[in-house]
Parts: sequence; structure tokens; C-alpha cells
Amino acid sequence: MLRLVILALFLSSVVETVLSRLELPSELYTPLIADKILQRAISTPNPMQYPQYTDRVAGDWIWFSPDLWTTGFFPSTLYAMYARAQLCPWTTGEASKWLSLGRQWSAAELPLEIKNSVGTMLVS
Repeated sequence: MLRLVILALFLSSVVETVLSRLELPSELYTPLIADKILQRAISTPNPMQYPQYTDRVAGDWIWFSPDLWTTGFFPSTLYAMYARAQLCPWTTGEASKWLSLGRQWSAAELPLEIKNSVGTMLVS
């Protein structure tokens, strides 16, 4: 048992050393990611539609009605940006913006809790 404890302590110190020396690519923290998502999020279509993917030529978003199983992906991205803004110190003040956008884009999905093209869901 003592050997396992010593091995665990050794491995945790090795992992800590490796992680402290690891340099993450700057692209991981580029503001371009947030800018691209924000640009799409602030232009809410009427009637509500959701971006699902981009075309291969111009990179334009292809929009779909809320009644698809992929509808939640974009609002989930906005909530993920909210979590990212809370974790990243250089995004001070942006968290509430992402949360507000996530709620705005999720609103059209609420009726789908009762009836959708996948089938009727039971709400308890």
C-alpha cells in the first residue's frame, strides 16, 4: 500500500512538471474564435433559425428551423463561451454577454420540450 502511495505522489509530481513546461498554442486563446461566434449570435434571424454548418465555397452559414435535433448546438456554444469567459482572466466583463445570448438563442427551443419532429417528449 505504501508503494502505491509513493508511486501516486511521484506520478503526480511528474505530471505537474510536464504541464508546467507545456506551452499551449496561442491559437487556442485567439479572440477570433469569440469574434466569429459573437458576430453570428448578435444577428438573430426572424423568424428564428439556427446555424448548423457552413457551405464549402463561401463559408456562409446554412440556417435551419428550430425543429431539428441539432438546434441546441449553437446555444450550447454560447453557453460554452460563457464558461470560457468566466475562466479566462482577459475576458473580464464578457461573461454576462454570453449568458444573455445563450438564453436568447435558447428561447425558441422551449416549445420543443412538448412537441417536435423527433416525437413527443414527456415533461414531468
